[in-house]
Amino acid sequence: MHFIKTSPRYFQVTLLAAAALASVPAAAASQCKGMQQDACGARAECAWVNGYVRKDGRSVSSHCKKSAREKSADRTTSPAVKLSHAK
Repeated sequence: MHFIKTSPRYFQVTLLAAAALASVPAAAASQCKGMQQDACGARAECAWVNGYVRKDGRSVSSHCKKSAREKSADRTTSPAVKLSHAK
């Protein structure tokens, strides 16, 4: 087997870049995570979800999450395309 020799500096830069890229989605998804109900309700991009019991019997605690309103606003900015099926 042939191994490519790389410098320790290259390894450090690669490792740092991978760590930075891996943390981006987690940071973006957690903007509302962990907020109390009052703080969650004060932010337009967040929505409070009351606790409930799933069909499988597992209890879900009340929590703050990213609002669906923000997602629907993104959908309305792109033009809708209707496809008609001519027969």
